[in-house]
Amino acid sequence: MDWLMAAWVGVAGGATMEAVDVIKSIKWHRKMPWNVQPDTIEPPRRQPDVRPGEEQLPAPGWQGYCVAAVLRLFVSGAPTGALAATYPHSVNPLVAYMVGLGALSVVQQLASLVPLAVKSAGRAALGGVVEEAQQQTVQQYPNGHGPTNGVPGPTPPGGSTTHIPQPGTGITAPQGPADAGGQV
Repeated sequence: MDWLMAAWVGVAGGATMEAVDVIKSIKWHRKMPWNVQPDTIEPPRRQPDVRPGEEQLPAPGWQGYCVAAVLRLFVSGAPTGALAATYPHSVNPLVAYMVGLGALSVVQQLASLVPLAVKSAGRAALGGVVEEAQQQTVQQYPNGHGPTNGVPGPTPPGGSTTHIPQPGTGITAPQGPADAGGQV
């Protein structure tokens, strides 16, 4: 199956989903979907799918609804055609139809994941900066202790040789490179 034929079969799958939506709208609202006012959208046991301030908006009309339907058909046909162009021997009419049926839902899910991917990529880039800073700290202080945390370790960068008492022992540990141990 070539990619153009697969795209048209995917469009048929999208048209099927569009028909299902029209049928549900007519059953629920008892009128065509382009005549539905936002203030009447309130399915049972669910909050309205309307943001604050949208209650006063007029119905979209048939022109707006037709534009949305054409875009939905495009969203169904484009991924199907792309899939058939990528895997020409694996796509048959049933696969193309099923991809067309679910294409809008998949695209919506992928679009909702884009902000998470961007945030994750930013964290990964920031994580590289943090890891680099930690590596520099480890190289500067190999035993993991900084110059001011009260634990004996290497001489701080300024060359200070102050004696810091060790907790609970009463023993003073030298910090200078010339001293070889603690004093009692």
